[in-house]
Amino acid sequence: MIIDWNIVSSVATATASLATALGVCFGAWQIKIGKDQSQATFEDSLDQQYRAISMELPVSVLIGEPVAEEDRMRVRELIFNYLDLANEQVYLRAKGRISRHTWISWGSGIQLHLSKPAFDEVYTEIKENCDFTYLGRLVESNFASDPKSWYR
Repeated sequence: MIIDWNIVSSVATATASLATALGVCFGAWQIKIGKDQSQATFEDSLDQQYRAISMELPVSVLIGEPVAEEDRMRVRELIFNYLDLANEQVYLRAKGRISRHTWISWGSGIQLHLSKPAFDEVYTEIKENCDFTYLGRLVESNFASDPKSWYR
């Protein structure tokens, strides 16, 4: 049997090229998986901040009922902290650090909270004196614009 070393060499080169291409694809896939996991972890950390604040708020405030007089100062502080977090969430979306899927949920949540009397009252009180630029811009757009589109 006669071996044509040119054919063997060509097959070996093709196999090596295919293996390299598969390795590159696998590496790219691993990078994407890692990026997606990091994104989810980051977004989850902000969700945990929200949950910590919302667990401290009386349920009556979350469902739109008036704030009891004895809770007024504590609720005001918690709502301020929520508004600060919401401003950060809008900022992070504007900078492309928050996924579209997560933003849809957060944006509608922010809109829902600001429609509640206690949240609206605190926001109205502080918006002129605090630098909640990103939240203010979202509110001014009537929640119609995606902050990510602000800097394209």
